[in-house]
Amino acid sequence: MKKEELRKLVAESPAEHTEIFCQQTNLKLSRFAESIIHQNISQETANLTVVVHDQKRKGSANTTDLSPSSVRQAIERAHKAASYQKPDPDFPGLPFTEEIAPELPSYSQKTANCSPEKRAEGIAEIRRIGEREGFKGFGTFSTQANKYISINSSGNYREWMTSQAFLKVLYMGGPGGGEGFAQDVQVNVDDLNVSEVAEKAAKKCAATQERETLQPGEYTVILEPLAVCELLGYLSFIGFNGLACNEGRSFFTGKIGEQVMAEKISIIDDPYDENGLPFPYDGEGMPKRPIPLVEEGIYKNYVYDHYLAQKEDRKSTGHALPPVFRTYGPMPTHLKMRPGKETNDQLLQKVEKGVLVTRFHYVGVIHPQKTIITGLTRDGTFWIKNGKVDHALKNLRFTQNIIEALKKVVGVGDSLGKMPFQMGAPQSPALVIDGFNFTGVSEME
Repeated sequence: MKKEELRKLVAESPAEHTEIFCQQTNLKLSRFAESIIHQNISQETANLTVVVHDQKRKGSANTTDLSPSSVRQAIERAHKAASYQKPDPDFPGLPFTEEIAPELPSYSQKTANCSPEKRAEGIAEIRRIGEREGFKGFGTFSTQANKYISINSSGNYREWMTSQAFLKVLYMGGPGGGEGFAQDVQVNVDDLNVSEVAEKAAKKCAATQERETLQPGEYTVILEPLAVCELLGYLSFIGFNGLACNEGRSFFTGKIGEQVMAEKISIIDDPYDENGLPFPYDGEGMPKRPIPLVEEGIYKNYVYDHYLAQKEDRKSTGHALPPVFRTYGPMPTHLKMRPGKETNDQLLQKVEKGVLVTRFHYVGVIHPQKTIITGLTRDGTFWIKNGKVDHALKNLRFTQNIIEALKKVVGVGDSLGKMPFQMGAPQSPALVIDGFNFTGVSEME
């Protein structure tokens, strides 16, 4: 939709305050199994959300039809829904700022124009490397281009674009039935190194041919970047979440200035970082900005959207989610843990006996305020002995307090990995943690 059309629709709204957030997505994906492409998708979608406030009563409505008549009907439905709600005495009005976010390399036309043939070429390379090792490849190669529009009746209007190219490779096979995984995500599809990702997955698969059982217990671990990114993603939701902090549901409530993690840990939310899927504005169209959250283990800042900021007499830090997710509260979506200076070999040398974890899956929250989560290791779990990887292990269930784990960090890797999350991508190095709780063994391989 054109800017003028949206301004007219907002101006015509019968509500005192009206907000529109729209996301248009062009997704192209190739899915492959046993090294053969079995599905190609090209899908254009649109989702527009209207939020209105009338006499401090809030209502919302969605539509996937971006015609003016459909948006007008959505405004009317939202206005009617608001009439049934109780007033919110804390409603501060809708935000407005003249501040413009800096230009960020968040969009690549090459990614938006990526052809099925280019994805097929990448998958052919994955097949070639797999055949060389006797493995079958499984996974997805996708490209996505997004256009966002945020407009409200206070005068705010922001329009921006992002893109991402995402490759996931899982190899399975070999005499012992191994499995190995690797992935990468980039703004520009040309920055995806398919061969590098595939070789990493193949190396893991070759190393997991014979897996032994490890008894549950507390062990020193090396968590590779994908595993640490998983922890950061959950910490964003249950820990750094501004609403949870405000309502006393977060571990970090009232802890600004306190030592909460090991001194080796520093975490910033950095939407400007070119390697982390940069994002200029939040879900309210307010400029995002880097904000330190943990510095050398000391907790530094809460994050805010407009509503929560006004409630606490603060300024928005640009952390509002889109309207459909906003009830969760403001969240950092570009968490970046500062890398250390230790190579992978140096991290291994710190461990006499312990476990190396490639990544986690089936993760769930047990106790949000205590940051206790549980899940399984996957696609490469190994026993470390005398500073070297000794043999592969069957997958393990873990049950762990994230904060307690980050208090026990004794080694930080020198390179970062990342994974897509919400409207960003957490980035993290590998960590050596002196005490991580494994509570069960998975017999399913």
